[in-house]
Amino acid sequence: MSEEKIIEHAGNVVEIMKNKSLSWKQKAKRFAEEIIVIVIAISLTLLFHNWNDARHEKKIAREFLTGIVTDLNGTADDLESSLKSFQPTIDYYDTVWKQIITNTIKPSFIDSNSDYLRNTSYFVFDDGRFQGFQSSGYLRLIENQDLLKHLVTLYTVHMPFERDADINVFRTRETDYNVYIGTKAATDSNGIHLSGLLKDQAVKYQISRYVEYFDERKRHKQWLIKKIREMATEIEKDLGK
Repeated sequence: MSEEKIIEHAGNVVEIMKNKSLSWKQKAKRFAEEIIVIVIAISLTLLFHNWNDARHEKKIAREFLTGIVTDLNGTADDLESSLKSFQPTIDYYDTVWKQIITNTIKPSFIDSNSDYLRNTSYFVFDDGRFQGFQSSGYLRLIENQDLLKHLVTLYTVHMPFERDADINVFRTRETDYNVYIGTKAATDSNGIHLSGLLKDQAVKYQISRYVEYFDERKRHKQWLIKKIREMATEIEKDLGK
């Protein structure tokens, strides 16, 4: 029933009470009838509005989750591409370290590939959709509480941790490079002559240290890719219900 009709029935109640031609019994009966109509009309109106609001909120949540699946798959794809492009850097450090510990130094290989000493691969991710949904207070619209917990943990714990870990490792390496290598190694058109510094204990330590760091970063990112793919699959299953 429209708002105008409800107002009309409310007016009828006033008219009934003002009508002196009606007995109190008649007034009471007609008053009760109008009140019942008004109560039912208001209840139905509220029920419709609540249903409509719930439907709208479900649509908002569904559109968000659909978009998040796209975001997550994109992030996982970027991570896989990043790992692939950084693998030669990992291989370079591993090879140099093996040559050091086996005393089989090959200056031509080490020096001609020394640009890997400054190569980086920062993990970045776009959390704009998630942050916008969260700041709007819409996370409450996600009914699956387990899914919500996993999603929040991924965006507020796991991915920020890996991003910050990359920042820390590469900033530290930059400082170490400047102190132990960049200011000491001879440089020409063929690159940085790292091989001439490999008897220096501090330099050897730097190589071994980043062999471990980069292997660890690779394992962490492979684990994160797995978590992101699992989250995307979990959301898709929930959307398919």
